[in-house]
Amino acid sequence: MTDNLFQDIKQRDNPKTYRYFNGVSWKTSSSGRCIPIHFPHDGSIIGYVQAVTREEIDDVIQRAARAQQEWRHVSLKEKMTMIKRAAQILRDYESFFTEMLIVEIGKSRYEAKSEVLRTADSIEFCTYEVINLYGYAIKSDVFPGYKEDIVSHVERVPHGVILAIGPFNYPLNLVASKVAPALLMGNAVVVKPPTQGSISGLMLTQAFVKAGIPKNIISCITGEGREIGDYLTTHPGISMIAFTGSSSVGQAMAQRVGMKPLLCECGGNNPVVVLPDADMSLTAKEIVRGGFAYAGQRCTGIKYVLAMKETRDRLLPLVLEYMNTMIHVGDPRDDATSLVGPVISEKAAEEIERVIQDAVSQGATIVSGGSRRGAYIDPTILTNVSNDMRVVKEETFGPIVSFIDIASIDEAIEIIASSAYGLQASVFSLHESAARRIADRLPVGTVQINGSPQRGPDHFPFMGIKASGLGVQGIRYSLEAMSRLKSVVVNPTE
Repeated sequence: MTDNLFQDIKQRDNPKTYRYFNGVSWKTSSSGRCIPIHFPHDGSIIGYVQAVTREEIDDVIQRAARAQQEWRHVSLKEKMTMIKRAAQILRDYESFFTEMLIVEIGKSRYEAKSEVLRTADSIEFCTYEVINLYGYAIKSDVFPGYKEDIVSHVERVPHGVILAIGPFNYPLNLVASKVAPALLMGNAVVVKPPTQGSISGLMLTQAFVKAGIPKNIISCITGEGREIGDYLTTHPGISMIAFTGSSSVGQAMAQRVGMKPLLCECGGNNPVVVLPDADMSLTAKEIVRGGFAYAGQRCTGIKYVLAMKETRDRLLPLVLEYMNTMIHVGDPRDDATSLVGPVISEKAAEEIERVIQDAVSQGATIVSGGSRRGAYIDPTILTNVSNDMRVVKEETFGPIVSFIDIASIDEAIEIIASSAYGLQASVFSLHESAARRIADRLPVGTVQINGSPQRGPDHFPFMGIKASGLGVQGIRYSLEAMSRLKSVVVNPTE
């Protein structure tokens, strides 16, 4: 398999410069400006993407709105065929997508390949689930005072033009999980990939284009969020926004956009509650996997562990032991690298380092790690941490797991309830009934029992509360979110 599929998206090869997709063809922006994309490992430039103008955004959205009026009437069978074809293109070109994720966002080869294949599976699964969404009819006589001669015919209709904004940590999966449901439900989609992750987003767009999606139904515009983000999200031609990103950006966007429907997946600051009867070996493995995968740059990453001191004393040595065997810090291009490579940039690493130093200045103890080398942060374990420290109060997108000693389970629940976040939490116990009772009291979107937080399987509901998001995702739930209910009421003529 050659890279001919992606030749159209390149303006030139030396240096590698990529075009944006205006819905019809791959274009160079009239701005004359390009944005460098850096390899997180060493900061070297791997390519440039276009900095689009507001006029180009207007053009893309206006043509998308016109084209959507025809796309909504294309048969579902035809839409499904195209979407399945896009999934297969990802599988056929897996190695190209994998290599780009490695150099653009610093994922290990295993994690990058897993994202590509999971994305393909998720796209295809959408085509199986969409056929289970039906309209229905409601008769009037079930409500007092009405006869049965009025009928409401309820159906699902598209929103119109959906803006899909993806994050750097999953620039394929968390864009495709918006695009595929949106297209199947009859919407046009404007993709705004993350700046660091833009090339992957452009490649994904090309997969949908080559799968046969008609002109102007999908487009991909690139640029710095701080320059075009507000203009895009408040644009009157955008009917709905599906966003994944930080809580601060999501909250600011929600305040600006007014009455537009929003589907927001934002930050998570996920806790683990460990009961004394837990399987300590299993718990330790899940903490290492959940806390350090992709260098902790996951909204579902484990950030702090709540346990009584006696339980922590049994658990912590096992965590350290599994860190030594499960983690191999290194260049993401090296097949030996496991769980922890660089964070997305040296600037991000410097901020993580400040968070660690701030915790230490307030009394936390570094048990393991704590050092920075360029964009690399050593996997870090902190003890003597309290919930008023920044490392717990705020989401830190890095390889840090903090241990907080508690006097009771009630105290653990109070700490979790006081958090600004509410994405997921984990409870470890050999007694499911005890774990379920705790789960019932935790104000989060999802509670994992005897497992680390995760987004998946992809047909499960995925949602957060408080600063962690709005709405529900997951294949069926995303399909529903990418449409709205419309009622046509038929009244008697006599």
